[in-house]
Amino acid sequence: MAAKDVLDHGVLGPFGSRVAPFGSKRAAENIAFGYDSFPKTLDQWVGSSGHRSNLLMHGATQVGVAHAKSAKTGRTYWAMVIAEGRAKQAKQGATKLTNEMDETCQVKLVSLCLY
Repeated sequence: MAAKDVLDHGVLGPFGSRVAPFGSKRAAENIAFGYDSFPKTLDQWVGSSGHRSNLLMHGATQVGVAHAKSAKTGRTYWAMVIAEGRAKQAKQGATKLTNEMDETCQVKLVSLCLY
């Protein structure tokens, strides 16, 4: 979005096609531009019923957040993908990894930790 300086879910292709390789049961995407920090962007999404619905996706287990500045206008573009992953067999040592990751949590959203 930043490279093309356009706020559009489909700028790199249909959302479904972009997330299909990850095998998620369900996924949603929130996008925004113009906010200079993640907390401000998150506040905007929380205040919007559609974006808030995505943030509160029941069963979500994966979250990715990215931002980039447009070289043309200097606008900051934001994207967040929220997904419910496939059930996978637990691997030995997963609890240790989860606990280590919880200690480095940047933002806690419901029961999700954003890094």
